[in-house]
Amino acid sequence: MRTRIRRWQVVATSGVGVLSVVASLLGLFRPGHYLDAPAFRPQLFAQDVTMLVVGVPALAIGLWFSVRGSLRGRFVWLGALAYMTYMWASIGLQVAFNQFFLGYVALFCLSVFTFVGGVVTTDADEVAETLVGDLPKRLYAGFLLFVAAGLAFLWLSELVPATLAGTTPRLVEEVGPQAMASHFIDLSIVVPALGLSSLWLWQGRPWGYVLAGVGVVFGAVLAPTLTLGTFLLATGGAVTVSFVSLAFTVVPALVAAALAVTYVTALPSNSGSEGVGEVGGRA
Repeated sequence: MRTRIRRWQVVATSGVGVLSVVASLLGLFRPGHYLDAPAFRPQLFAQDVTMLVVGVPALAIGLWFSVRGSLRGRFVWLGALAYMTYMWASIGLQVAFNQFFLGYVALFCLSVFTFVGGVVTTDADEVAETLVGDLPKRLYAGFLLFVAAGLAFLWLSELVPATLAGTTPRLVEEVGPQAMASHFIDLSIVVPALGLSSLWLWQGRPWGYVLAGVGVVFGAVLAPTLTLGTFLLATGGAVTVSFVSLAFTVVPALVAAALAVTYVTALPSNSGSEGVGEVGGRA
């Protein structure tokens, strides 16, 4: 692999992992940690569990192999960082103020800057060279576009009628105003990012291959969180979850997991021998 992970990225990623464990353990075992509406707490607990069981291990595994020069490891690392960025942005905006608020700020800050730094220092030409002819780009591009369009429709179908009628979306009435955090993040960042990834991949641009890989690995890591959280909300009875919302939340994430496996296995399995450093050999 021509691109090497930087030392600061290793340190920052380690910090994200440690702080994520601390935050999740506090959420699960510290009495009164979450001061949110009771209807919303099962989803927070689901996020804590899946963070410990899936998110942190995926981040650690990706970092471990990325440090050793594995291109496969790099994409697991980037996908896990995308997951951390998304989750800590959501939690920081959704959770009522508690004594770990500054911890959420630190987690989001470390996650987003490490993620962006990791993406922009990835050799897109190298990735495209290894995948052209082996990756069904139209399948991946179509899936990313479908998810972007479906997610936009799902959230706008709640927001537009309420906006035109001058009323409050039902989810806000049931959970509180923090319920709109996911809508805000998805519509402003996730949907445009997926749409752009789809377009660039369809056109065969090198960065399309990179962003598509990050997107499906992100979806794979996020799948258990979405599945467990949606199941708990749907069975709790306090929040109304339609069948369409349930299906579209869970099924695309599971498909993304399958596509992530195909994507990662299409990358070369060999690892470089240079370890941690800078592109071009600078330490």
